[in-house]
This record gives sequence, C-alpha cells and structure tokens, in this order.
Amino acid sequence: MNEIGFIQGRLVDQIDNKIQAFPKKEWVLELDIASKNELNFIELTVDYDDILDNPIATMSGCQRLKKKLQEHMIKPIACTADFVMQNPPWKNSMSEMIEITKKIINGMGLVGCKVLVIPFVDNSSLKYEDEENAIKYLLSLRETLQRCKVRIAIESDYNPKKLIEFIKKLPEKFFGINYDIGNSASLGYDYKEELNTYFHRIIHVHVKDRKYRGDTVPLGEGDAKLIEVLKLMKDLEYKNNFSMQTARDNSGNHLKAMLKYMSFVNKVLSE
Repeated sequence: MNEIGFIQGRLVDQIDNKIQAFPKKEWVLELDIASKNELNFIELTVDYDDILDNPIATMSGCQRLKKKLQEHMIKPIACTADFVMQNPPWKNSMSEMIEITKKIINGMGLVGCKVLVIPFVDNSSLKYEDEENAIKYLLSLRETLQRCKVRIAIESDYNPKKLIEFIKKLPEKFFGINYDIGNSASLGYDYKEELNTYFHRIIHVHVKDRKYRGDTVPLGEGDAKLIEVLKLMKDLEYKNNFSMQTARDNSGNHLKAMLKYMSFVNKVLSE
C-alpha cells in the first residue's frame, strides 16, 4: 500500500510568504498537529540558509528528530533537498555542496528516511553545459547512499525523452525519478507519454496542481489531470510513495486544506 505524506511546514504558518520552507520554530508543534490528525507520514525539507538549524543536519538534531518522530508515530518517507535548488553545486561550490548533501544523507540514515528528492527545477534547472557537473555531483554521493540505505529521486523539468536519457546515466540502485504531477501540467507535458517513458524509474511522487505555465493552485483548480494520473499509476501498480506538495490555504487554515487534499487522493487510489 502506498504511503501518503505531507511536506514538512505545510501544517503551520508560512515563513516569509514562501509556499515551502523548513519551520524551524514550529517543527515540533507541526508533528503534534499531524499526530492528532492521523497524518502519519512526512516528507522532510532542508533549506540552504540556516541549514544547521534543521535537526537532520547535525548528530544531536537527528537524535532529537528521531525521538520526536517516534513519539508522534510519524514515519519520514522522503526528504526534499531544497538546498540544492537554492545553491546549485554546478553554479557555486561543488565541494561544499557535496559535503552538505552527504551530511543530510547521513542524517536521513539515522532517522530511517529512504528517499532524498533533489530538485533540478527553477534556480537549479539544468542547462546542457551543467549536465556533466550535475552527474559528477550525484555520482560522488554513491558510497554515502549505499551506507545509509538512501536513494535519490531526481525532480526535473526535462521533457520525457530528455529525462530518460539523463536518468540512464545514473545507476538504478541509487537513483530514480521524483514525478511531480503539477510541474508536469505546468510545463504542458502529456502524462501518458511521461509514464510510458520512465514509469519504471519513478521512486517518489509529488502531488500538486498547477495552471499551464502558472503557479501552484488548490487541487482541482489547475490543469493537472490528477484523477487520470493517479488512476493510471494505480493501474501500472505503482508501489512507492506520494507526498502532498499542495497549495497553501489563503485563509491560513492549512490543516483543513491538507486533510481535504489527503481525502481526495485516498479516495481516488482506493476506487
């Protein structure tokens, strides 16, 4: 059965009006909110700024995080490396970013989190001249991935043909694809072509809705064919997990919105 998690920070107030950011002052409170509402799976998130304030980045922090997750009976199903999007290794310090990524993978191993989502979108979107260094960066992580029993899921804005050619350059044992339903709709990609091309490499899925060439919107208000995509993934016997990377609630009732979105996805997958 697929596990469906919420993205860390989605149940508490936004930080600086960002749709996604690590809630460094409220991450424990958020776990309490999640536990009380039977939201038992989480995708952690790590920002580049103030990275040491994130518990998964230090040994003592990991110990505390693991304890809090266990107390609230919440399983970490993935972790999003927003720090890569905010400071792409091929644009800045490769060696620094390799060490930061290894540190996060080590932390994931300690708390039992198995999938690191690395976004190659927006500020970290790959250009042709970036690919060689991006692959060098990724391959440098193999030993740490193996030791910590973690896999990397690449999230990319590449078209299906280009993405499968890119992922073929990376060993399947350590690297797969994070399929973002909303991002694909925003880019105008055909979900049938995408899944037909690289379904076998998808190891994690982000659920959200976006307008074509537009922003994230509440589920059902954008151009993502959510029901069709989810049903096709079920028909294809997708065995891995989903995370709700959904729109924030304009009224500030983020919990209510998340519970509504969760109910929608669970209903589609159970039909």
